[in-house]
Order: sequence, then C-alpha cells, then structure tokens
Amino acid sequence: MSSTAGSPQPPTADDIATLRAELEAARAEADRYRASFELSASGQVLSTLDGRMTLVNDRGCAILGHRREALLGRHFSEITHPDDLATNTALLEQLRIGLLPSLRLDKRYIRADGTAVWCAIHVAVIRDTAGRPTALLAVINDISERKRIEAELRERNDVLAGLSAHMPSALFIYKVDQQGHRSLPYLSESMSTMFELDLPTLRQDATLLAQRIHPDDVHRLGAEADESHRTLEPIQQEYRVLLPSRGLRWVAARSMPHRMPDGSTQWYGVMTDITEQKLYQEALVNAQAADRANQAKSDFLSRMSHELRTPLNAVIGFAQLLRMDTQRALDEEQRRRVGLIEEAGAHLQAVINDVLDLSRIEVGSLPLSIESLNLRALTDEALNMVEESAHAAAVRLLPLEVAADLYVRGDRVRLRQVLVNLLSNAIKYNRQGGTVQIKARAQGSEVHLDVTDNGIGMSEEQQQHLFEPFNRLGVESSGVDGTGIGLVIVRKLLELMEGGIKVTSHKGRGTTVCISLASALPAAPDLPAARASEDEPAAAPLRTGTLLYAEDNDVNVMLVEQILALRPEWTLLVAVSGRQALALAHETHPDLLLLDMHLGDMTGFEVVNELDKDDRLSRIPRVALSADAMPDQIHAAKARGFEAYLTKPLDVSNLLDCLDEHMRRLGG
Repeated sequence: MSSTAGSPQPPTADDIATLRAELEAARAEADRYRASFELSASGQVLSTLDGRMTLVNDRGCAILGHRREALLGRHFSEITHPDDLATNTALLEQLRIGLLPSLRLDKRYIRADGTAVWCAIHVAVIRDTAGRPTALLAVINDISERKRIEAELRERNDVLAGLSAHMPSALFIYKVDQQGHRSLPYLSESMSTMFELDLPTLRQDATLLAQRIHPDDVHRLGAEADESHRTLEPIQQEYRVLLPSRGLRWVAARSMPHRMPDGSTQWYGVMTDITEQKLYQEALVNAQAADRANQAKSDFLSRMSHELRTPLNAVIGFAQLLRMDTQRALDEEQRRRVGLIEEAGAHLQAVINDVLDLSRIEVGSLPLSIESLNLRALTDEALNMVEESAHAAAVRLLPLEVAADLYVRGDRVRLRQVLVNLLSNAIKYNRQGGTVQIKARAQGSEVHLDVTDNGIGMSEEQQQHLFEPFNRLGVESSGVDGTGIGLVIVRKLLELMEGGIKVTSHKGRGTTVCISLASALPAAPDLPAARASEDEPAAAPLRTGTLLYAEDNDVNVMLVEQILALRPEWTLLVAVSGRQALALAHETHPDLLLLDMHLGDMTGFEVVNELDKDDRLSRIPRVALSADAMPDQIHAAKARGFEAYLTKPLDVSNLLDCLDEHMRRLGG
C-alpha cells in the first residue's frame, strides 16, 4: 500500500491478497494451538497474572474435578488445599515479579466432591512481543497414584528403618560383583554395634567384617560362601567374632543368594548375636552333665548302700538274736562280746548313714517334709535317744529350758537328727561329771535353740575348720569315735530347712551351739479316727498267720528264719525270686508279704505291680525289707502301698513289732 503527498492510497489487489493469506495463516495457527490446548494429555489452564483462570481444557477440568463454567473466573487459591496455599502463593508471586523464570511444584487441589488430588504443576509466563508478561499458562498432571506409591514406600522404609533400629538382629545385603569385589550395599544400624565398626566404611569395604571373624572360623565361612555362590543355595552359618571392647561373641547368619542381571550375586540376610544362647546351651550341657553325674553318684550310693548294708544285716541281726536268745542264754563275757559286735556294727552303720546323707544333700536328692513342729516334744525325743550314752559317759543332762508353746518349721526326722547329733557331740567331747543343757527362746520371727556343754571346748584355730568334711580337728587319737562330717551334715540340713547354726567355744571351758529356725504356729490337731460300733460283734481272734518272705540272699533268709522262731504263731514261706514269690502268693494267699526290693529277676515294685492285677492278692499287706535306704526309694515304696519300709541292717525288734502289729490285726 502506497501514498502520494502524504495521503493514504487504497490497497491494491496484491495487498488484499497478502492480508488474506496472513489472516488465514493466523487462523490456522490459532486452530492448531486451540486443538493442542484442548486435546493435550495434560491439563492446561490459562490465567491472569494474579491467578484467575480464563481458559481450562477438558483434561484440566477432569483433573481438577470441576466443571469448566465453575472454574472460569475463579482464583486458583479457591480450589488449592489449605496446607499448600501459603507456599503456592509465595512461589507464584516470585514468578509474577520475575524472580523465577518458571515454576514447578507438587500441590493438592480440592475437587468439587471434597476429595484432594495431587498434581504436578509447571507454570510459565506468557509475554507479548515487547516482552511484557500478559498471562500465566499452567500445565497440570495428576500424580495421585505416584504419591500413593511414594507414601507406601515411605511407610515400608519407615517399618524397615524401625526394624533395623530396634530389632536385635541385623539386616544386610552382601554383594560380590563379576570382578570378585565384595561390598555390603545395605546394613541396618545394629550391625555397627554387633561388629563395633563404622557403617559407611563397612558398606564400602566388606573385608573389614572378615577382620573381626575368629581366625579359626575364616576358612570354613569362605568355603561355605563360595559353595553358596556356585549353587545359589541358602546359607546358614554360626561363627565367632573378636571385638575390641566386648571380646569373643557368637554370631548366627542366614542369607539367600540371588544372581543379578549384571552378573553379580547378592545375598539378602539377617545376622543375630547368639552369645547368650550359646552360653545358655553350654550351661545346659554342663547342667545335664552334672545331672548325669549326680544321677550316677546317686545310683552308686544306692548300690553301695545295698552292698554295705547287706553284710551288716547279718552281723548286727545275728548279734541281736544271740543277745535276745533266752533258751541258750549267754554268759557275761559272751554278752560283752556280742555287745561289742553290735556297737561296732552300729558305728559302721552310722558312718554309712552319714556319708550317704552328705552325698544326698550335695546332689540335692534328700527329700524333706516341712511342717510345724513342737520344739519341746522334739527335744524330749532327742534327749531320750542320747540318755543311755550320757549315762555311760558320766555326763549329766540338765532339765530342758524349752517352753511348751514353741513351734518351728522343719522336717521332723531331720531336725531330730540335728538335735541328736549336737547332743551326742556335747556328750562325747565332755568330761566325767560334765553337763549338757538345752535352752530355747523366741527371737523375732525365729526360734533360737542352744546346746551348751562344759566339756573340752575348741581353740580359735579348730573353730575355723569346724565345718570341713572329714576334719576331726586333731582329736583322731582321743579315742572318741567320729567321722568329722556330723556338723557338716547338721549345717546343711539346717540350711535346707532355712535355718542356721553358730558355734561359740572356749578351750577347756566348753561349747555352745546355737541353731536358728523359722518360728511357726501350732499345727492343726488330727481328727480322731472313727471308732467301730460297740454293738458290732468282735471277730474271733486269729492266732496264726502266714508270712511270705521274698529274698535271694541265703544269709538274710537264715536271719529271718531265726527271728521268726521268736514268733511261732507265724508260718514262714520263702521265695528266692520274684517269679517264685508270685507263684507262692497265688497258691497260698499269705497274710503278710515281706519283700526284698532288689531280687535277682525283679524289683519289689515289679512284684507288687503283678500282684495288683489280682483283686485278692492286691489286698495282701506288704512290708519292704531292703538294704536300699535312699529316701526317694522309701517314699516311692510308701506311695505304692507298702505299709512299712524296714532297712538293713535290720533292727530285730522293729521286725518283731511289725509282726506283732499285723497279728493283732489278723486277730481282730
């Protein structure tokens, strides 16, 4: 288009054609832009510089969750999540004033239904030809699924981190690449404590771990790892590590190998410090070995008790029969000699009993029956038991100073054993004309009992060795019998009854032994047994009875035969084996069974098990007669229905009392 003399000229045909072409091109460009805007896979929003939306494509409406007419003219802040608003506003302002060339951020929008959608936003400034900003263009993509996956990963990582930080085991990934380089790409925190190594350094150089392994275990672990690398089989290992501060520790490792795409091999595994478990296993093995040793010792003691008591049974039993024989009475010298045999046998029996008691206490196989005991009654019994020896030693037993209402907790038999031992020592280590006295008093929750003598006493040095087994404190040549273990047994028995002992002595002036026991309330009195009705007719007395004696030792049989001669109302049947005893029992139905507990072919328990299968034979009263005097055996026998348990060496009077009692019962 041209002009003449400054006046405009009408456009030529060419000018019009050019303008039309340019307009068509502009329209085509606008159509292409509009199509690109509308058909974009991403949401696109055109807004004013202050953030009011002027154009939104279909995808943008779908992502933001609003209809187009509801978005146009609205400020972006109206649909922004409140938690993101402050940050979003600040960044947009920086973009608007030119501090940022563009803006990229993740944010949440609130949809029309109230739900939130995570979006990745890229905001650019649109400028005119002069470079002035005129609008904002935002490209929006829905990243809700990505955010959900990220949240799950964070949660899993948090769980893994929590496990790694707090579980006693350590998690690890061990890697060997194709060049043989070894590394630990992942180690949980507890690995640092387990091996006392810095984790970042250890991750890069796995050989540091090998430096902690016990030298004797390194070769084996390497061979096992090589085999697992070759076969891709899981590997389980236990080995020792040597740590700078904690010394030797035991570690267990389990891992699963996996061949990676790059040819390397990774083991995914867990390590655990098993030092305490190993110590426990070692202690358990030692305890089991100790139990086996104790059981072997107990079995040995049981056998030795049997082997020692069996010959003593003949020695003491026949000596008692000689003394009791009224038809062939002994003269004075013969009675003295028989008395010496009985004394020697009784002393040997006491030594055996002491040694067995001490051994049973040491292996923990001495059963106790703790109950409330009247101390006055028990001390009376003990004094009666030592009265004869006190008279023979010309030692005077002073009256008891024990209140009748004092009760203690203890085992009746063992506490009486303690008192008899203390009184016997007070008598043995006294002097002619000396005295022994028992005093007792309540003191708080305990009862203290003193046994005091004015005998030879002990020096300070002797008292220091008082409770050493088999130490007789230098009185071996005094002529006083003893083994040196009596007081040891006394102290151990008192400890088992939760009591104690204290000894005060002065050389040449005497000794006081004070024992302490827990005080107790009186035991509930036993209810009187129901009496038979006086209207019932009395049964006719049965004056004879049959005794079946099962014994495989001829000497013991001979002894019982001679004892039975003192009770002619009893007929004796002898069985030399368990099978023969069962046959005779079926044939004769005896009135009483006297049973050795260790027959050649059967034990006493096996015999009664067979008898119990027959209703009639199961009602035969049974009495054990055995050289096995172990308490657990006695308790087991009584639990199996034995009415009495007589031990060898046999006290003849005990057997006679037993026979008389059963005869009274047979006679009604």
